[in-house]
Amino acid sequence: MEAKRFLLNQQVPESTAYELIERISKQDQQALEEFYDRYNKLVFSLVLKVLNCRTEAEEVTLEVFWQIWQQASQYKETRGSVVAWLVMIARSRAIDRRRSRERSSNTLYLIDNTSLIDSSPDYTYDPEENFYSSQRREAVLSALSEMGDKQRMAIELAYFAGLSQSEIATQLQEPLGTVKTRIRSGIQILREKLKRYL
Repeated sequence: MEAKRFLLNQQVPESTAYELIERISKQDQQALEEFYDRYNKLVFSLVLKVLNCRTEAEEVTLEVFWQIWQQASQYKETRGSVVAWLVMIARSRAIDRRRSRERSSNTLYLIDNTSLIDSSPDYTYDPEENFYSSQRREAVLSALSEMGDKQRMAIELAYFAGLSQSEIATQLQEPLGTVKTRIRSGIQILREKLKRYL
């Protein structure tokens, strides 16, 4: 909801965002600062939803804007709005970090199991529920991976950032009807893939 409130108060015309990217591509630091000020809360909220860790989300948010600084010249207006491009970079970075963390935690678990011996048992832990939660999560990720980028982005902005359909249409510079159709068909895909869990 933080991203939603921010976007309601800070609507940025796409032409302005495009102009900032043009200036950033010419290594204009002031443009990067303006771009960061306008979009850092959106990026942070999306990354935080993926990582569920504030410290890592802050780090990845900085990495996203560093990537924008380095790759602004690669942005093509014909491939979508600036915000859509930014969200795709943020999502990709966050997923990469999560996968890296999961690989690291698996390695650490094998090396350092003393905490398992020292800690008291957690009687609230339910192995069966944990298993089914993991299965549901994998099913959701699998369903999302089968969607096209634009459809997946609309679903993620709706359910991860808490934006309304009209706000998504504004941010992605797409007609409201198109966004509604993408979200509706995306939800149908999710329902079909997840019907065994419903």
